[in-house]
Amino acid sequence: MNESETRVVYVDPDPAVTIQRALARLDATVEIVETAERCLSRLTSGPVHCVVTAATLHDADCVEFCRQVSAHDPDVSVVVCPADGSEALAGELLAAGVDGYVPREQGQEVVENRVADALTTTESSSDFLDDPTHADALEVLHETTRELLRAESTEEIATIVIEATEHVLDRPLAGVRYYDADAETLEVAATSVELAERTTEVPRVGRGDHVIWNVFAAGEPAIVEDVSSIEFPSHVERSVDSAVFHPLGEHGTLAVATTDGLDVSAIHLVHVLAATAEAALDRADREHELVDRKAKIETLHAVASDLDDCRTHQDVYDLTVEAAEDVLDFDVCVVDVVRDGMLVKQAMSSEFDDDEPGDMSIDEGIAGKTYRHGRTYRVDDLRANDDARPHRPEFRSVLSVPIGDRGVFQTVSSRRGGFEEEDQELAELLLSHVSDALERIDFEQRLRTERDRFAALFENVPDAVVVGRHDDVDADPTIQMVNPAFERIFGYDESELVGEPLDDIIVPSSQTDDARMYNRLSTHGEVIEDEVKRRSVDGLRDFMMRLVPVETDGTSETVFGVYTDVTERKRRRKRVEILNRVLRHDLRNGMNIVGGCAEMLAETASAETAQYAETIQERADELVELAEKTRAAEQTLERSESVAEPIDVSVAVENALAQIEREFPDADVDRSLPDRCFARADVSFGAAIYQVLENAIEHSDQSTSTVDVSLCDRPENGFVRLSIADDGPGIPDEERELLEEDREITQLRHASGLGLWLVDWAVTQSGGRLRFEENDPRGTVVVLEVPRAERESPDALADGPAHGED
Repeated sequence: MNESETRVVYVDPDPAVTIQRALARLDATVEIVETAERCLSRLTSGPVHCVVTAATLHDADCVEFCRQVSAHDPDVSVVVCPADGSEALAGELLAAGVDGYVPREQGQEVVENRVADALTTTESSSDFLDDPTHADALEVLHETTRELLRAESTEEIATIVIEATEHVLDRPLAGVRYYDADAETLEVAATSVELAERTTEVPRVGRGDHVIWNVFAAGEPAIVEDVSSIEFPSHVERSVDSAVFHPLGEHGTLAVATTDGLDVSAIHLVHVLAATAEAALDRADREHELVDRKAKIETLHAVASDLDDCRTHQDVYDLTVEAAEDVLDFDVCVVDVVRDGMLVKQAMSSEFDDDEPGDMSIDEGIAGKTYRHGRTYRVDDLRANDDARPHRPEFRSVLSVPIGDRGVFQTVSSRRGGFEEEDQELAELLLSHVSDALERIDFEQRLRTERDRFAALFENVPDAVVVGRHDDVDADPTIQMVNPAFERIFGYDESELVGEPLDDIIVPSSQTDDARMYNRLSTHGEVIEDEVKRRSVDGLRDFMMRLVPVETDGTSETVFGVYTDVTERKRRRKRVEILNRVLRHDLRNGMNIVGGCAEMLAETASAETAQYAETIQERADELVELAEKTRAAEQTLERSESVAEPIDVSVAVENALAQIEREFPDADVDRSLPDRCFARADVSFGAAIYQVLENAIEHSDQSTSTVDVSLCDRPENGFVRLSIADDGPGIPDEERELLEEDREITQLRHASGLGLWLVDWAVTQSGGRLRFEENDPRGTVVVLEVPRAERESPDALADGPAHGED
């Protein structure tokens, strides 16, 4: 190796691309090793001018490693490139004698320049460390690092840096300036005593005003050996020989000048002091951001409490804008709510008082995109975004956050890149509270509506309702409230009942055990329905009782009891049953006797008398038939509920026709039936078919009754259609009106229409419909339509004719 060749060793277990590219640009030979041990071995194999190392090594502590390098060869400069800045590490490295400290986050160019500076100051640095005075300066800088670790504000950091400068340099003209982002200027934060005494004013520095700004903007230090060659930012009452201007990252600058000149060692001290100050400012910023973020989060939680007090959506939207401005420090805010496909302005900053933005479609702009995609968008430059539709040209950046599926919150800034990730997180936190508040308001509105509906139902339902509470699952219910119907039916005022055991008041002693069973089941979430006797102030009455627990999944402390008084209904039903049986039995038995006597009289009487006997016999037969139909109607109505099952209608029609052919052998019946045709029908549907056929034949006024039966499946409308056409005189209007409920069933009309009424009942219970059409040229077509089915139920049987049996 050529001894005049500059040699650099880079130590890093995971070599960074930024560092490698920076070193590649140097006029030097660069060797990369992964461990401290290998680096130290390289120092013995030939001359090394500079060691660049990462802050984290696998086989050594970084500070101790730097001491080992200096101990091995004091002429080797050392530059440390941590992943990010730390003033604690910077101070320790300063005490260890490093020549450069540059976080790699500052970029490739800065790293390159710092290493180049270290290479040019290697010899001077060695002399510097050998000088006892300079060793004292290092001790001062080390103490400065400890003070910077304790500093709590940027102002305190600026003062510490200036004081350190005054300790290590003789009567320096030094100043620290911080960047003001709003004014885009470098504002004076602290100056040395000498500068304060030698100048009338230390002004701020604006964009492009001076080398100080250029240093800040470029992020690179500048050394001016002849200050007279530049325009100094303030008039100094002393001749200034040389100066060094050093950036403090994104925070500002450190400027140091002297009348005696700055040697390489002094410049090195300024570099190290600036690096340490920059790390301290980074830490202070982070701590400030954490404190500020914590304060904002706490305030946002307080805002959440205020949102809980809002009663309308508008109150929530107004508070949203207010909190965004006051808590999150957003300048211009707006809340859009979606209505009919438009984003409608619902609340906005006072900034828009004289220039209110209009509504826009949900298909337009960043707001529309935010709503459609349901996600947050942070746009740093509106002018470079195709979706952007800024209301004003000075708006440069926007933060757009969805409010659930309700709308969009937006805040804009006149600065490019005006919002950071933290702003987004805090805005999303605020909007999550807003969404919760809106949901709460909607839920409370639904509750109020349901409560009002329940109150109206509770107060006006004709059935007696009681709300009972069980202190435990085995305890009897205690009355919480009753409705007016309960007071009327049971005869108690609510004031007498509340807080009292329900069963002690209304349950008769004979049903105590059953009541306890019902209570136990209902408290375990089971709905109970049964017919019971309960005690009122007027005595025992019959009720249909329904117990409905509030919670049907698990246990329920609260149970609603609904009592429908069926006392009079049961009494009427019993009277009707008694009268029906007596009349039906006596009527049929009596008419059988009358019919038999009339038949005997007709056989022995004269022709004229026999005519009257035949009339008596016909009327007796009609009354016997009426009794049988009445029994069939009773059986149909006694079924508590209808069960429609799949049946083969073709079989049901064949069964009815077979019965007709036996009873009316002279009738002419034509049929058109498919082999199989399935429908869902009530069990009485077969009897209904027979009734229609029988009615067509019995009421025919022709010498030979003619009936046409047609059955077809109609998948297009979901029904099976059975039509029965006759050539008789037609169904009387009064019987059709009876089926259409235009006439009441009276003693004069119910006999003739009872059969057709049963047909209508059977078809309706099957979910079908009964219709009448005119037959051409004469007669009636009765059409029965019932829902079709795909197959027959194995348990379904097509019933035969409806003949009543006692």
